[in-house]
Amino acid sequence: MWIPGVLVAAAAALIAWGVHSLVPALPLLTLAVALGIVAGQLPLLRALLGGVWAPGLEVAGVRFMRLGIVLLGLGLSLTDIADLGWVGIVSTVAIVLGTFGGTWWLGRRLGLPGHQPLLIATGFSVCGASAIGAMSGAIGAKKTDAAVPVALVTLCGTLAIAVLPVLWHPLGLSSLQFGHWVGASVHDVGQVVATAQIAGPAALAVAVVVKLTRVLMLAPIVTVAAVIARRATAATPAAPPAPG
Repeated sequence: MWIPGVLVAAAAALIAWGVHSLVPALPLLTLAVALGIVAGQLPLLRALLGGVWAPGLEVAGVRFMRLGIVLLGLGLSLTDIADLGWVGIVSTVAIVLGTFGGTWWLGRRLGLPGHQPLLIATGFSVCGASAIGAMSGAIGAKKTDAAVPVALVTLCGTLAIAVLPVLWHPLGLSSLQFGHWVGASVHDVGQVVATAQIAGPAALAVAVVVKLTRVLMLAPIVTVAAVIARRATAATPAAPPAPG
């Protein structure tokens, strides 16, 4: 039964909205994330979060989040991407490809098992857990291979919500530069929104456009990786039958 968990998620969102209304300086999405972290540390709530509320929280955290991303993406047009300028577009593509290739190489050098290097590279370079899910399905990865990559992108993305705004002014970035930085570096779309909205609507708009430009690269990256994975599997000789 998913209704209790969805109602809990809605109640948490209303609490965060209420606090934000009273103290506008506190960002709404940051409050929501902080509330979730605090709730997860309370023993009584932790049992409910992993029990009766779990199905509904999964619906709210996955399906509703994806719906929100789709609604967010409806406002993105080719004109918005073109407004980034050729430098912005090229730098965004270069960041995605560089992060993907570098992370994949590093994961293999570190000897990570199975498809973990590829999944981590996909999650960090494109759009977090959603990208990991897409890549996992395309290459037929095991669920155990996806657990660590999802945990890593979630942890790093959550840390970015707290760390990047602290670095905004010390680095001397304008609000638009900060938005571009957030959109090009933070993994999940929801985390991008939570981080960039601190710098205002203009920064948020730039961050979303840059981030969704990265998301557009998911399909070609997954397609190429899936083709390579299939060829590698086909080229691998079958194991000889065990002696009877």
